[in-house]
Amino acid sequence: MLVGASGQGRPALERQLDLACVLTCAESVGAMDVLFDTTVDYAKARTAFGRPIGSFQAVKHLLADTAMRLEQSKALAVAATRAVDAQDPDASGLASMAKAFIAEAGIELAHNCWQAFGGIAYTWEHDFHLFLRRLTLDATLYGDATFHYERVCVLNHLGED
Repeated sequence: MLVGASGQGRPALERQLDLACVLTCAESVGAMDVLFDTTVDYAKARTAFGRPIGSFQAVKHLLADTAMRLEQSKALAVAATRAVDAQDPDASGLASMAKAFIAEAGIELAHNCWQAFGGIAYTWEHDFHLFLRRLTLDATLYGDATFHYERVCVLNHLGED
């Protein structure tokens, strides 16, 4: 199937990649948000040594760092979506920056949440594995983080002599 006139299809393909990136970012951020909220609820309810595990300093710091990455991901996803929707000249760069950052942050968030959940996250009876699988797939869908970091460099003509 021919996309545009011969040699003129690149802008249409770039636009489709940008749209795919922001949609994947939105899905990832949604999965990250649900997984994080579930983890916080678990940390409040699960007790060890007579106290909720969320009251322990190590868990608090882990969840605070994870919350920061989640908020950064949300902000990037919104900025990229607005730029792509408005067909801003920087939309492709923002879409790729968001995709690269969220791909890495999603996997990191899942691993951090896994630490808070402990052994229950390893079981098939818990839904944790569904979120981990979704975030892992989204991280590679339409280009992994390395691809998108390189795309940002190409779009900004970095590395040229």
